[in-house]
Amino acid sequence: MRMVWIFLFLGSISLWGADATLEVTKNVGGLSKFVIEDGSETKIEATQKFHKMLSADMKVVSLFDVDESYAAQNYESTQPSLEHKDAAYVLRYRLVSDGKDGFKADIKLVQNTLVLFTKTYYLKQSEMVVFLAHSIAYDINAKMGGAPLEWMKRKVLLVRLTGAKRSDIIAADYTLSYQKVILSGGMYGFAKWANREQTDFYYTSLSDFRPTIYKANLASGDKKAIVSSDGMAVCSDVSEDGTKLLLTLAPNGQPDIYWFDTVTKEKKRVTDYSGIDVNGQFMGNDTIAFVSNRLGNPNIFSKKIDSSAINQLVFEGKNNSSCSTYRNLLVYKTRDGKGFDLHLISLNSNGVRRLTSSGENDYPRFSYDGEAILHIKQEGPRSSLGIIRLGLNKSFAFPLHIGRIQSIDW
Repeated sequence: MRMVWIFLFLGSISLWGADATLEVTKNVGGLSKFVIEDGSETKIEATQKFHKMLSADMKVVSLFDVDESYAAQNYESTQPSLEHKDAAYVLRYRLVSDGKDGFKADIKLVQNTLVLFTKTYYLKQSEMVVFLAHSIAYDINAKMGGAPLEWMKRKVLLVRLTGAKRSDIIAADYTLSYQKVILSGGMYGFAKWANREQTDFYYTSLSDFRPTIYKANLASGDKKAIVSSDGMAVCSDVSEDGTKLLLTLAPNGQPDIYWFDTVTKEKKRVTDYSGIDVNGQFMGNDTIAFVSNRLGNPNIFSKKIDSSAINQLVFEGKNNSSCSTYRNLLVYKTRDGKGFDLHLISLNSNGVRRLTSSGENDYPRFSYDGEAILHIKQEGPRSSLGIIRLGLNKSFAFPLHIGRIQSIDW
């Protein structure tokens, strides 16, 4: 039996409810029926809530026709419960308290009484139990040969608007079941992970005399100022190795894109336009994409860092005001009728793919592997975190129950 330790030491607000809303449903007629059963010796509220979390994750995995009905069965049995007698696959878990604030979790995946996979996990803090569910779903997906799901285990960094000149910076999981407030009491914006390991992050403070970009450590809270600018100061992207930043600064009133080296502290102006240039995104080592109003309406352009030549990337839509890049792919926000939707294009072809169809969709962010897109979805007063799985043509939305999301990163 394989064993793994999950070291999770951060305090949190645990909301337990991983209430995914499936937005685009593919035909599941050809998928095998998959059930999750509680094999814990002591059935308590926590073990039943864990069932809900794991069910939500397996829906996102999308390899099976997931039956979300709760049932219990002896952990050692290779037979499904009577309620699930027609299931092709059974994922059974057993949670055991460690007597402190954590769990030991055993899981087994059974197909027609044949045990395919077993594993034991250890969780140090019960508040982080949703990450245990994510790890299990990730492992089942890998065992069954699914598309990469590394993003499922990562933390999401979001800024939540809570009132007039008040916001919080929160570390969360992708379902928003776990939320830890990192900073509160001021006006903060545009939080961005500083490295792939998610140990540090950048954010903009609007509580200072001038907008200031800070770098902070997630665990200790220690911070240091990076750069200030009149009017606007935002870190919009970080290079893969974490040593280069793209900043939007407005020292002379109009925002432009700047390149910043975190090692040498060298700063270089990349755009020089009398209008608006914002939201720079790395496209390889020497090229960026960015949003500009140089044609009258916001649109997406590209340029090499050391060149003055500008290339238009998007030729459809009249209000293309945010974007994200992954290799030769570009996702951008555009106005469609009365709302804003996300569209995807390949820079090697002319095809455009519409990704959303309802609500106000904004702030798209590719996962590291390009398999999924994270974005903000606003429907009336409700603000949600949206996940789009590109290869499966499926979307999910997870609502934020308090406040409104201003920016996100993962």
